Amino acid sequence: MTINVAVELSPADGFVAWTQRAKALAREPGVPGIEVRLALLATYTIDFLAELLPLAGSRAGLTPEMLVFPFGQVEQVLLAPESPFREGDYVVLAGTHHDVTGTVEETVERWVGLWDAAARSGVRVVQLGFAPPAVDAFGAAAWRAPQSLSYRVREVNARLAEQAAGRVLFIDVEQLAAQVGLAHWEDPRSWYRVRQPYAADSLPWLAAAIADTVAADRGRSARCVVVDLDGTLWGGILGDDGIDGIRVGTGAEGEAFADFQRYLRALTERGVLLAVASKNDRDLALRAIAEAPGMVLGVDDFTHIVADWRPKSEQLQEISDKIRLGLGSMVFVDDNPAECAQVVAVHPEVRALCLPASPAKFAGELAGLPWLHPGALSNEDFTRQASYQALAAAERTASDNLDEFLAGLEMVAVIEPINSASLDRAAQLIAKTNQFNLTTRRHTQTQVKRMAEDPRWFAATLRLRDRFADHGIVGVLLAEELDGTVEIDTLLLSCRVIGRNAENNLLAAAAEWALAQGSSRLVGRYVPTVRNALVRELYPEHGFSVEAENDQGSVFGYDLSGGALTRSPHVREAQMQHGY
Repeated sequence: MTINVAVELSPADGFVAWTQRAKALAREPGVPGIEVRLALLATYTIDFLAELLPLAGSRAGLTPEMLVFPFGQVEQVLLAPESPFREGDYVVLAGTHHDVTGTVEETVERWVGLWDAAARSGVRVVQLGFAPPAVDAFGAAAWRAPQSLSYRVREVNARLAEQAAGRVLFIDVEQLAAQVGLAHWEDPRSWYRVRQPYAADSLPWLAAAIADTVAADRGRSARCVVVDLDGTLWGGILGDDGIDGIRVGTGAEGEAFADFQRYLRALTERGVLLAVASKNDRDLALRAIAEAPGMVLGVDDFTHIVADWRPKSEQLQEISDKIRLGLGSMVFVDDNPAECAQVVAVHPEVRALCLPASPAKFAGELAGLPWLHPGALSNEDFTRQASYQALAAAERTASDNLDEFLAGLEMVAVIEPINSASLDRAAQLIAKTNQFNLTTRRHTQTQVKRMAEDPRWFAATLRLRDRFADHGIVGVLLAEELDGTVEIDTLLLSCRVIGRNAENNLLAAAAEWALAQGSSRLVGRYVPTVRNALVRELYPEHGFSVEAENDQGSVFGYDLSGGALTRSPHVREAQMQHGY
């Protein structure tokens, strides 16, 4: 049960199925998605892969416009005096183990140099790693012998992946090839005949990986998995079988449920939130999660648990409201097709997965969805679960007096210019944040980098910690100086710190920067969307006056002649050596 029928297609379905569906999609375009320009530059024939990428893009929520260049023209295109790319395009750089002819250092230097050339054109690189050869003269010792091609390929992949962090998007083709099997990944006949190295059935895996990586970079990845209980986390019906009667942890079926829970816990370790939506008695459900023998997940692994007898659509709405995350950022997982259909009928933006009959297949089905592709991971992703647990702890200690509650959090903020260390996270927030986002402008990482390097721009992040947790980078403000006026282009905060008044400090920092530039006015815009109604009055609440208003949004101005805006009395700012 999914929104986009292309999602029902798995890379494991093979090249023929993908080709047929790609042709159908070309005749009847599918669900509209985020428009991206995607260029392919490879040392081998890329045409077969290019045919599948529109389908892979549709499956991941993209509408890609393809730019395909003849094989072997990588340097010629990237180093040409006039670039064929537009700022914000993605360029896929692809080679094979046949390109690893020199030393590891020489190979790495070649591709990293191409990243630099792409950066000068303002494009975002998607670097494909290399699959090792299926046949190596060193045989079973190939992984341990530095002289072997397999060893050198692994070294190249490791070094490229290390250098890609925070800079380009890296796809681990070696890991993909391991999933499919090296003997099935290559087709030597195709290589010698048409310079196409991959077996036909490998191409859907590669196309899906590329599309899913770009989609994640554009904010399409899910941020919360909402699971049912009966038939999803354990076998049996809790209300009928009791805590001792549900099956998890022992026996063939129970072990499969436990392994699925281990997979879900691993998702939380990379920043995906977990929640429960179950038709069950709440007290009994909480006891089962906490006490049932064989359970891997515990109550603290879930950001929110809803167990009652309301429709699942209402339960998901409660979860969305409670954790301040839009329904479009959720994947709903249930073993009951009727429940999946009911949720999608009420909330079509929710991405639903109806599980197969066998729990042994649960993890594979969920892992195969494009929405859970991690893309580039930031430090904040690894701490997100702890941050939400801290949020819950803070709410449990909240008093009726808001000032007392905020003061008791002992918040400390750091506002600093966007730099190489924070660029990835800033771009991630801009791509994904919807509720506390005044304009919802989706700047690419390359665009954010250029703003940060331009002296006409104020480009800053906000880090926040309190006595419960360090939340990491949770805010971004981008503003441009224009003839005596500083206009705020982007102002956003992560949903986990909404209501803390941390935005006061960002606005104050921007106002002080504006005064330092000799500007007399600070201008902000509110562009309404279906998700950001909660910030409709933010500028008026901070003393801005309405200057223009229409169906497209509102423009607000603040006169700086009386000085900058004031910071929150509850957020102390740590001094940074190079901060604003």
